[in-house]
Amino acid sequence: DENALKLDLSDGKYMVKFDTDSTMFHVNEAMSGKAVLTVENGEGIVHLVMPSKNVLNLYSGLAADAENNKDAWIEPATEEVTYEDGMTEEVFAFDVVVPVIDEEFDLALLGTKGTWYDHKVSFSLAK
Repeated sequence: DENALKLDLSDGKYMVKFDTDSTMFHVNEAMSGKAVLTVENGEGIVHLVMPSKNVLNLYSGLAADAENNKDAWIEPATEEVTYEDGMTEEVFAFDVVVPVIDEEFDLALLGTKGTWYDHKVSFSLAK
């Protein structure tokens, strides 16, 4: 069903809160636990700024399926963040399709050890 991936949000940019099942998987502290969700024609893409370059790839789905679906790996972009103290750092950022708001979905990550890890993530509109 192609409507399954449609978000019930008007086109535009939203601040969203990023929730995950692991303290190891979070957005850069400069982002205060939030990310920017861009909605276009009901499709949502969230821009996740990571704390470092230790997350090499993301995959929408389960870790067990990631190896066989290399074409679907979400590649990082290098981005510079500025912290409260003025320090800057280059980190990885990922653009991830968000199928649902306020519901968990699977997002696997590949770390520097070369192992895929399963994670449950969710996004909710930031208050």
